[in-house]
Amino acid sequence: MKKIKGVVIHGNALGRTIGFPTANIAYSENDIEESVFHLNIVLWKKIHQGMGTYMPQKKVFEAHIFDFDADIYGQEIEVILLQKIRDNQKFASLEDLKAQIKKDQKEILSHTLNVLSFGSFDVVHPWHFYYLFEARKYGTHLITIIATDANIAKIKWKPPKNPLLHRVEDVMKLEICDEVVAWSESAPLSWIAQYTPHSICLGYDQRGPFVDRLPLEIKNMWLESELIRIPSLQPEIYKSSLLKKTLI
Repeated sequence: MKKIKGVVIHGNALGRTIGFPTANIAYSENDIEESVFHLNIVLWKKIHQGMGTYMPQKKVFEAHIFDFDADIYGQEIEVILLQKIRDNQKFASLEDLKAQIKKDQKEILSHTLNVLSFGSFDVVHPWHFYYLFEARKYGTHLITIIATDANIAKIKWKPPKNPLLHRVEDVMKLEICDEVVAWSESAPLSWIAQYTPHSICLGYDQRGPFVDRLPLEIKNMWLESELIRIPSLQPEIYKSSLLKKTLI
């Protein structure tokens, strides 16, 4: 999934003229289709939905943020291209363009792009917030699957410090996830079939048989889910095993 960053620059203000202002960032890699995309835009540590397109002749990516009209010139934004909506096209009039943008926005807002994340979340700390916030960028609905006490004991050869209900409550308090559910003991991959995720986000250190099986299971279910590894955040500090030792 393509992700770009840049500082918002001035454009020709056409979008604002027709009621759909755009945040423009310079981009000249020419590795993006000339298409209209459903976007997530990260600004001021918040994730906003939007739409946008790459204009190679101008070397600019134009992003319209839904329900947003603040002055953000000079601000850095991060743009995640979630999915293609349609090819770019020319319009006979500005009214035709405006009508199409309204249609595109309606279509985008009708889509739910599920993101799956997994973990034990025993002793919640800044890495967990970082992991879930990063995962949330890759869709519109974040579901977090939390390992049960029995599952953790089986995988790590020892029970968690905190019971399942405590861990679920701690994750919910972060106010990032749309759903927080317990792992299925009997069918650990059932969540993939249930949610048909747009993306599945894994932590930098998540390994094991379940993770190894994911690519094949996604293929067998005829899904196009993208597997994404979230990079570490100061693992020498924010690692559960180290923090547990500190608490002990």
